[in-house]
Amino acid sequence: MKFFDNLIGGLEKISLRLVWLSGALLIAAAAMVTVDVILRKLFNWSLGGADEITGYVFGISIMFSLSYAMIHRTHIRIDAAYQYMPAWLRAALDILGAALLTGFVAYVAYRGYFMLADTYENGSRSITPMRTPLAIPQTPWFAGMVFAVFTGLVMITAAIVAFFKGDFPYINKLLGIPSVDEQIEDET
Repeated sequence: MKFFDNLIGGLEKISLRLVWLSGALLIAAAAMVTVDVILRKLFNWSLGGADEITGYVFGISIMFSLSYAMIHRTHIRIDAAYQYMPAWLRAALDILGAALLTGFVAYVAYRGYFMLADTYENGSRSITPMRTPLAIPQTPWFAGMVFAVFTGLVMITAAIVAFFKGDFPYINKLLGIPSVDEQIEDET
């Protein structure tokens, strides 16, 4: 399991940098919208394209943050009966949940690949006054999806290996719902 711990640790470092980049992009987008609103209100003048750029930033930020959410188990799950199940069933459901999430992102990435390929092939641009080459926002958006799928596959593989070894606490630590103590520790 040391191999997977090291690999996931490396993925965590990359995902942390992507989350920081996402946060910086969102702050810059918020500042741009704020300036645009103030300019429109006070001077009846607009920067133009703030809404388009913030849409791109939002999409990219979501995909850049997904691997971090996977690693830190911050995605939403319904856990009403989870705590009452035997450890092996919780582990199996954690693996299934991670597989479904990763599978969904993989499907979106699969479809996104064809969209991105068409964008490059046709030199597609947005239909807005900015005429943004769509390859510019779509490339990092797609890269974020690919990274999230890779992260999910590594985590699922580690969990499956642990499952067959009977190491259910490891699966819980990797994919399970964080305990109250873990949540308190993260907040402090």
